[in-house]
Amino acid sequence: MESRKIQRVGASSLAVSLPNDWVKDVGLDKGDLVFFTEDEGGSLKLMTAKQTEKKPVTTVQVDAEFCKDPELLGRVIIGIYSLGHDSIKLVSAKRLNTEQVNKIRDVTQKLMGMGIMEETPNSLLIQCSIDTTKFPINTLLRRLFIISSTMHREVIDALPGFDTKLADAAISRKQEADTMFWVIVRLLNTCQRDKNIAHQMSIDTPSLIVWYRLIAQYLRLIAERAQKTAKKIVSLNQANDQIGPQLIEETIAINERAYALCHQAINSFFSSDIQAANQAIESYHEIQKVEEQLQERVCGSAYLRGKNFSVNKYFKGKGPIQPCAVAQISFIIWSGRRIAELGAELAETAIHRVLCKDTKMCKVNSKTY
Repeated sequence: MESRKIQRVGASSLAVSLPNDWVKDVGLDKGDLVFFTEDEGGSLKLMTAKQTEKKPVTTVQVDAEFCKDPELLGRVIIGIYSLGHDSIKLVSAKRLNTEQVNKIRDVTQKLMGMGIMEETPNSLLIQCSIDTTKFPINTLLRRLFIISSTMHREVIDALPGFDTKLADAAISRKQEADTMFWVIVRLLNTCQRDKNIAHQMSIDTPSLIVWYRLIAQYLRLIAERAQKTAKKIVSLNQANDQIGPQLIEETIAINERAYALCHQAINSFFSSDIQAANQAIESYHEIQKVEEQLQERVCGSAYLRGKNFSVNKYFKGKGPIQPCAVAQISFIIWSGRRIAELGAELAETAIHRVLCKDTKMCKVNSKTY
């Protein structure tokens, strides 16, 4: 390891000379530009203009013998993709079995930019053909929110009459939400490793990567909750003659409030509006109380109907209610509350993001004792 002494140049500048052999090897001359990037450990990396244009290609080799379970193999591929690596080579001492190959094909079709480039009986090369750094992080997050919000909207609109077509539309969007989520995670992991890319993405502090990752996770969970609710709507379609209009109306009301809360929360994150974020959190507490009260009324009505009491407020017809129908409508009600809770988590993250920097509300005062 060669050492160089730092020299003072002018009143306030410090300089260090470059090794002559390195200068000749890379072809530097007077007036040429050099570039610096800071690594995770705080060390500086010096590059010429030509070197900055070259991006190292990383390939991860996976021994498929350790991933005989196709589901595990799929999760490993997604994990490597999310870490930002360019290609994945799967190898096996024996022939890759049909279940493994089918899982590989299924997963690569769900990951943006991934495709099978080479294939033999014992190996398979998957490569990513897109540069995720060309997608602004805010654009990706907004897209994921639009997908999850659209799924929730379709669920709400499907509730009157238990419309299976709208419910199926919401279910089918889940894969698009997952694809967008993993692109975001891939980009954030890349930013964590490379501060130059983070700077390009306007991520000026490491904590922003944490907040963006949390936001992406909450949006993915909203999409997942909407999908599960849509499946319950499809199941309830067979028993919709037993669900009373007032119960549907109150279930829709909870979901409408949750839908509005999520919009307010995500807007507060992008606008750094701490007051709007706080209002969204308070709204969740109100939705929580309404949901708990409605659940009690649903259970009470179902119990009385089971005892042959005439209770038609929430359930139509005569005789006991199907237990599955009660469980499914209860799940849909709770899902509205759960989506509202995820919206409140979004709002909390928005507040934490604002507090990362000094504002009129609060400033950090540092003192040395």
